[in-house]
Amino acid sequence: MSKERVLVVDDEDTIRKLLKARLERDGQDVAVAGNADEAQAAFATGGEVGVLVTDLRMPGKDGFALMSWAKEKYPQLRVIVITGHGEKEVAVKALRQGAADYLEKPFDLDELAHSVQRCLREYRLERENADLVGRLEARAERVEGRSEDKLWYVSKSPAMGKVNEWVTILRREAMRGEAEEPSVLVLGESGTGKEGIARMIHAGSRRGKGPWVAVNCANFNEQLLESELFGHERGAFTGANSLKRGLFEIAKGGTLFLDEIGEMDVKLQAKLLRVLQEKVFRRVGGTADMQTDVRVVAATNQNLQTRVKEGKFRDDLYHRISRVVIEVPTLSERSDEIVPMARQFAERAFRARGKVFGGFAPEAEAALCGYSWPGNVRELLNVVERTALIWEGQGALTAKSLSIPSNATASSGGSRLELVKPQIDPNSTDSYTELKKKWSDSFEKEYLIATLVRHGGNVSAAARDAKLDRSNFLRLLRRHGLSAEAYRATPGKDKLQAVEKVAA
Repeated sequence: MSKERVLVVDDEDTIRKLLKARLERDGQDVAVAGNADEAQAAFATGGEVGVLVTDLRMPGKDGFALMSWAKEKYPQLRVIVITGHGEKEVAVKALRQGAADYLEKPFDLDELAHSVQRCLREYRLERENADLVGRLEARAERVEGRSEDKLWYVSKSPAMGKVNEWVTILRREAMRGEAEEPSVLVLGESGTGKEGIARMIHAGSRRGKGPWVAVNCANFNEQLLESELFGHERGAFTGANSLKRGLFEIAKGGTLFLDEIGEMDVKLQAKLLRVLQEKVFRRVGGTADMQTDVRVVAATNQNLQTRVKEGKFRDDLYHRISRVVIEVPTLSERSDEIVPMARQFAERAFRARGKVFGGFAPEAEAALCGYSWPGNVRELLNVVERTALIWEGQGALTAKSLSIPSNATASSGGSRLELVKPQIDPNSTDSYTELKKKWSDSFEKEYLIATLVRHGGNVSAAARDAKLDRSNFLRLLRRHGLSAEAYRATPGKDKLQAVEKVAA
């Protein structure tokens, strides 16, 4: 692919020659034009333009008209505008209309060169990101129907911009053939699709054609997880009747995804650290070191830095697995994707059952967008798949057919939890993110308490009601310092009083 060009547009010949000479000194491929018409012709010849540098005041079509035309035809294009001295309002207008930067005459040539280099980097990154999204969408169609890919959804939401940017950066580094691909830590609440992000990283890496192996660390105790990861020799312990290959062997040449790594026992963390540092491991009960060639991508919904301070997670292991940290936003933070995501899940679920998905009625879309989705993408998937299972009608799905629970009422009926409206102090200096987190934490704790009270402290029943895995429900209880034991003796008629007492 040819190198992207920089197009300089100015009606003064001296400025055009000066800018062309300075940018070519940096190795840029530079084209020049004296007006907007010449600039439009230049876009059609000589290869793609990555950065447009244009004066705003020119005879005929001005710089605003040129920028509007160029951004409409080439959305990824970066535009740097040149303004006259004291034209701050004009510059602000240009920035609002999509310019990436502005320079005020007389400008510094080095400053211009630096701005052009930055804009070219942004242009290439966005173009690569768009290419990757296209490839991943095609791959998502190929792997559609596999159970482990159920939460796979290629996101274009602005809230996922940083996530997509990291995926693109990692892919670009892989294409450069770096000797070692960095370890990645994916953070986010349960059900946000952390494994899907990890799969994107694997698919875009040099190991993309190698094995993809995943394990949930929360599902095993220390001994079983050690055997799962490293394998064991025959007779290593009671019940070890044959040799077992571990995941570090099975995933050779590929990626090992360690989900919920925060649940791993500290003793086992030390053994994992040795494997990551030395690239060798031993089977349980074995004496010989075995080489491993595996890239580790880890995920957790916990704050590992807090776990480190509490002595529950090794500091050296944390730094080893977090060379790149990617934070996945909740579904409520990606509300613009709820309906498109539900539509994709529904099309897949209906097709798998030999049924026809007739779309969502307007009130169904409103119900989808109006719910807070505490279980995130996984909860949305469950609602859609349950609907596909029982739906026998024709046409569009209604809000009633989706059976979406109310934000303030338990999905199984019964006691109603009245949430206190958040009161925002006009004099508060807290940021939007800080205030949102405080209210979210408050809601989460009240919801857990109400669910426990409703089920008399029965964790399994409460988890089913909340549409969460039992292990995830227990993890949320620990996060908020709650114990199911405290609710097992609560009389049914006093449920709401118990909620109020504990919440206070």
